[in-house]
Amino acid sequence: MSKGKAKRILDRLEGTLIADLKSLKIIAEERSKSDSLKEKLPGAFNFSLFITGLIACETLGFFINKTAEDGRSEDNIKYFISSNYFKQCAFKKDRYLNILVSLRTNLVHVFGMTDLRLENIDTDIGLSVGGSNEPELLREHDIVKLNGVKFLEFVIDGFDSIKSEVTSGNDNSALIGAISRKSMI
Repeated sequence: MSKGKAKRILDRLEGTLIADLKSLKIIAEERSKSDSLKEKLPGAFNFSLFITGLIACETLGFFINKTAEDGRSEDNIKYFISSNYFKQCAFKKDRYLNILVSLRTNLVHVFGMTDLRLENIDTDIGLSVGGSNEPELLREHDIVKLNGVKFLEFVIDGFDSIKSEVTSGNDNSALIGAISRKSMI
């Protein structure tokens, strides 16, 4: 029973939130390669990539953390990114976790678009659609550059890992229990 409930939750997330992440990733990648798309789509999707990716982190963190009681907690972002489901990368380091949590708050309230300093962060942040596989610190400008496409890849891969564990697990699995207890389905 628990496994079926957990699978239904993950199927619903896959058909909505994760499908949107995949679509945003494709659009952002295609736009960056096409001059005609750049003309038609003036935004680079960096805002959309990060806000949607961070919402996915909050959601997944809520479902996999058996002690989480609030579905809108910044701690859920940290929980998911720090989990084994999220690939090892620089985003897991405290500095970047704090940046992502502050970024989420600032993006939700659109403060990040107004040059306000991020809470407890001593550098500027640049959101990009391309770049390296990990966040970069551009020393000459004291800017942390975050790659939105790579961030979404990590979130999607993390979701796929969770879904794989639920699919192959049994009703006694801690993960299946945590997910199914939070379901309203």
